[in-house]
Amino acid sequence: MKKHEVHILKKSAGFGGMKEELSKEVEHFLNKKSAEGYEVINVSFTYYEATELIAFITLCR
Repeated sequence: MKKHEVHILKKSAGFGGMKEELSKEVEHFLNKKSAEGYEVINVSFTYYEATELIAFITLCR
């Protein structure tokens, strides 16, 4: 049975280019987890009250 994990990463609106910043952070996180043997199931982005960009990442081992 595979073990699933959900991770949340976010950036606040105070950062210039928060979408690019969060995308780079998510890419770095996924590269690290893939090297550890995790499989990426899903990655989705959403805005929260137009002040934060949130990434939801689902992984399994």
